[in-house]
Amino acid sequence: MKGHLGVTTRQSLKSVFPEETMFKKLLIAFFLLAIATQASAGVKTFAVLPFGVHGPQEYQYLSQGIQSMLTSRLSAPGRLAALDSGMIKKAAATLPTDTTGAAKIRSALGVDYLVWGSMTVMGTECSLDINRLDDSGENQPYPIQTNLDQVIPSLENVATAMSGQILGTAAPMATAPTQAVKPMNQALIVNETDGNTAYANPSLKYQDADASMGRWRSQMLPVASRGMVVCDGDGDGKNEIFMLTDSALMAFRVTNGQMSTVSELELPRGRNYLRLNSIDLNRDGRDELIVSAVLGKDPRSLVIAFENNRLAVRTDNIPLHLGVINLPPTFMPTLVGQKIGRIKYLDSKIHHVTKMNDKYELGPAVDLPQGGTVYNVTFLPTGDGHQVILIDDLDHMRVFSSTGALLTTTEETYAGSNLGVDFFETAAGLQAERSNTAAMSRVFIPLRGIVADLDRNKRHELLISRNVSVSAQIFSNYRDYPQGEIHSLYWDEVGMSLEWKTARIKGTVTDYCLADLDNDGSMDLVVSLNSHTGMMGTAKKRAMLIAYPLDTPQSGGQKN
Repeated sequence: MKGHLGVTTRQSLKSVFPEETMFKKLLIAFFLLAIATQASAGVKTFAVLPFGVHGPQEYQYLSQGIQSMLTSRLSAPGRLAALDSGMIKKAAATLPTDTTGAAKIRSALGVDYLVWGSMTVMGTECSLDINRLDDSGENQPYPIQTNLDQVIPSLENVATAMSGQILGTAAPMATAPTQAVKPMNQALIVNETDGNTAYANPSLKYQDADASMGRWRSQMLPVASRGMVVCDGDGDGKNEIFMLTDSALMAFRVTNGQMSTVSELELPRGRNYLRLNSIDLNRDGRDELIVSAVLGKDPRSLVIAFENNRLAVRTDNIPLHLGVINLPPTFMPTLVGQKIGRIKYLDSKIHHVTKMNDKYELGPAVDLPQGGTVYNVTFLPTGDGHQVILIDDLDHMRVFSSTGALLTTTEETYAGSNLGVDFFETAAGLQAERSNTAAMSRVFIPLRGIVADLDRNKRHELLISRNVSVSAQIFSNYRDYPQGEIHSLYWDEVGMSLEWKTARIKGTVTDYCLADLDNDGSMDLVVSLNSHTGMMGTAKKRAMLIAYPLDTPQSGGQKN
């Protein structure tokens, strides 16, 4: 650094941090020493301020999102180092509006370069005014006009051009970033961001694939699927397939590429079966099967075991909506439960569930954003904690920080299903349920989200379904999807971006998991689907499984 390591820097920092404690003094001294060390080693330093966002409240999260993304993209180990975010937050209590204000903050922080600016949102378009201020007082602007869905590629271009100019490797700003991605399976479409994207196989862009193009499929079953898990039910070290229907639970095995039935258990009649999960409750190497169900609107869930090639009910009539969620900080599968809400059907708190005296009872509550249920929440690990992914009543994905702040809401819909519970919208204590004027509503149960790090890059992705239907976009209660896809999404500091997806699958996706389907030591993406009922909705639904072998060992994903 030039001229910023002496008295001026110390005085500037003191004006930023008045009334320091001894700990703060030591911290600042350590920070100054680190800067001096980096300067002597030829490492340049920079700071990115939070961006001012002018537009609707729903876009305010981009203030820190743009800051985080530019910081990560500009950092170059041994050459260009970012300033600690805590120092920046204290120094930039008031964001600069001109070069003079930015110069004061840059001088106070003692960095070589300061990046600052603002974003203005107008409908679906936005303008980004990005500035880079150096120690000579020269300000380099990077103005951008773009659509909201192109903000991320635009920021990538700016970061590439900016770091190139700082490090002396400048190159023209690209019109769109490109990335070479090795596909895990040729039936997966990779990195779809624009029209000039590289795919695992260009012919699979919107076409269905057959078994010869990287996927396995089972025979058609004369039943409709309501859920599916792949797990080791009997503790023999090999996985079985368990499928939930509207009246039974079925067990299968895949041997030499063929799926055969092992056991079938008739479930209590009259219940509405909503979700099938698996978890090793006893820590004995055997997964129990958790069936969440309702009788009318009242929860009546079951715990089922698989032993000696037979399915058997262990506990019945559990008065809770049950789910299995990988809870932070360990992200281990945890049994959770929920009672019926007072105002909305599922607005009660979620709790850990423990077994005491042969009964499943509610334990400590789980801290979740409003609207979280045992069915619609997934925790996504991040480098410094986690985010909460929630599917709302209209199937839009909401992303929250670990403190409960809403970061973004997707325009696209995900995890849609036709499973749901009918109930009367009646305030607690009122007896309008039996009247002819009571309003009947239906709460739909979304499909699960799966968290995994399949490419081993220490960045977790979210695997989630996206059913495709023109009619569903018009009619909110239309839930008969003729096609579907599985998307792998990741958080890019601004929003959820697509890493890869399957080709379109004919039929309605009803469940999916990551597991070693045929016990060959490799992970498979297994998808359960029902055949479409046709234009008139009269055809009988039949179930089928599809598996995409992935180029990754079995331990690549979290268990759900």
